[in-house]
Amino acid sequence: MAGMSGLSATDSLVFRLPPFLFTVFCLTWSIPIFSLTHSLEWLNLWRKRNDVLGWSKGMKSIYRFKVLKVGKRDLYRDKVVYLCNHRSWADFMVDQYVTEGRTLFMSRWAVAYVFPLFMIPMWFVRAVLIFRRGSIANKVKFNNWIDDEWGKSTQTALGVYPEGHRSTNGESLPLKRGMLHYAYDRKIPVQIVIGGNKEAILSEKKMVVGFGQTVTVGYSDVIYPENFRDFEEFMKAVQSTWDAEWVEVFSADWKDLNELPDPEPFRYLPLRNALILLLVCPVEIAILLALFWSAVKMVGGAYVAIASPWNSILGVLFVAYIVLSFSLAWRPARNIYHIDSKKKD
Repeated sequence: MAGMSGLSATDSLVFRLPPFLFTVFCLTWSIPIFSLTHSLEWLNLWRKRNDVLGWSKGMKSIYRFKVLKVGKRDLYRDKVVYLCNHRSWADFMVDQYVTEGRTLFMSRWAVAYVFPLFMIPMWFVRAVLIFRRGSIANKVKFNNWIDDEWGKSTQTALGVYPEGHRSTNGESLPLKRGMLHYAYDRKIPVQIVIGGNKEAILSEKKMVVGFGQTVTVGYSDVIYPENFRDFEEFMKAVQSTWDAEWVEVFSADWKDLNELPDPEPFRYLPLRNALILLLVCPVEIAILLALFWSAVKMVGGAYVAIASPWNSILGVLFVAYIVLSFSLAWRPARNIYHIDSKKKD
């Protein structure tokens, strides 16, 4: 059944716009913002750290979302392919958090074009694989490229969205076979990680943002390719496990769930990655501060140039409008898509 959480698509765009633009700003400038707040511990060279996990924790601190765990199964922490459901831009922050920052996610070049100041550093430290969307002419070459890039990365898991496109309603899309062939051929275990209500945090399609929301996550049993006679049998098992996990997560009663424990860094960062961020973070901080100072001067100059008795009134009205917009985005969380498991059966 449908519900409300934070702002919804039925709210006027006038009120949805400020939180959405704030989100675009945070995603664009997340590296320097979290460098300044030290969620991204770029100056830490002597303790365990995970910059991808630090980034996802930084996003969690901004949006104040809570993650509830569905079921008794836990995250598989050896070499694995995580199959995650694709809902919105919120996927990356939530899915990295629930996989403890272990995941090397595959992402389209279009995302890098939209958020270069975030994606390029993540690519430099080998936390993301960037590829061109579309038909892959030489699948053997493409899979060998994945092997090489994953081999250079310290991420223990490969994260893919096997639906291929966003599923923004209560139903899953059929799973595509490409990366499942990759896992089967290389005998890499697969675990399904389904997240519910992620679009309550952010839905770029509807320009909807919610703060203080609740999401759910469920981990499937690990599926081992070597236990199946052929790919078709493996594919059938993955699809049936995916469908079962989807129903379990989206039909869960929140009041019966416990919050997912906050993950901690599990390794020391390679020197190469640390040195890259020691160079990148100060540069991005300098760019952000320079743009901020320019914006302050521009707004201040415009305010003085059009000085009038109305300035104070307009300023108060503008602040009230921003406060109201963000207040609406803080409305209590509810499950947007909830499956009645009895009806589903």
